[in-house]
Amino acid sequence: MTSLGVRMLGAVAVTGIAVAAGASPATAAADSDFALESSRVTAYGSYDMMMSIPERPVPPVAVNGTLAVNAPGRCGVVQIATNGPADELVWRTFAALCTPGKTTAQTRSELLWGGFKPRLRLCVGTTVARAERGRVCDTYTPPVD
Repeated sequence: MTSLGVRMLGAVAVTGIAVAAGASPATAAADSDFALESSRVTAYGSYDMMMSIPERPVPPVAVNGTLAVNAPGRCGVVQIATNGPADELVWRTFAALCTPGKTTAQTRSELLWGGFKPRLRLCVGTTVARAERGRVCDTYTPPVD
């Protein structure tokens, strides 16, 4: 009976460790301003409102985050919405990853946004160029303050 009890205790400990290890990315995403997921690729992070002085203007919003590819054969890109020619919406890539793992990403919004948090999207493809086409995506639209 003792060996069965020790085995059960070991199984419970291993399960607890696995659950704790699996929960860390979700916890990190829960603590962030945005979280995106598409086809086993995730991105999460935060917005920071920047201060500017008239002599050295800076874009008003910084975006800091993490891009994680959790499967081989996939590329993920994180894009920020900007205004393009004739005021149409265009997506500018600021992070890309094509191997399983994680990378940090950061960018600043264009002055055109006027202090509002810009939309973000995570797109997935077999190459960076295919991901940038935006066919398989998850989009985050921040709430209005």
